[in-house]
Amino acid sequence: MKRATTVCGAETLSETAPRCPICSTPGKAVKPETVRSMLKEDRLPDALDGYTLCLSQNCDVVYFGSHIFRKDDVKVKVWFKETDPSRPICYCAGVSEKDILDHILQGCCKDIKDIQQHTVANTGKQCLTKNPAGT
Repeated sequence: MKRATTVCGAETLSETAPRCPICSTPGKAVKPETVRSMLKEDRLPDALDGYTLCLSQNCDVVYFGSHIFRKDDVKVKVWFKETDPSRPICYCAGVSEKDILDHILQGCCKDIKDIQQHTVANTGKQCLTKNPAGT
């Protein structure tokens, strides 16, 4: 069974949403600025328009459009395509799942407000260029 990940901005995917050519999971459109900032320099295509983020956690495709880009083509780990605790949770602040778990285990954080205060997670405004989803 294919499982699509819930990503901000992708909640209203329609039946006509572009589907990943490898896994057939509906994707989320991403802006050219996101693709430009996420792809490794030597992987950048001539045109950056028309790319979609594959929302399957089990597929190694990150972006598809006129080219297919996989996890090894991007500069960062894509949070929902990884299971390692070092995976990013907040790209703007550089906060990983491990960072958040460490704060909880230390007892300094009991809720999302405490986590934001101690890690500054989810307080940045650079998602367009730092988060692979662009949101």
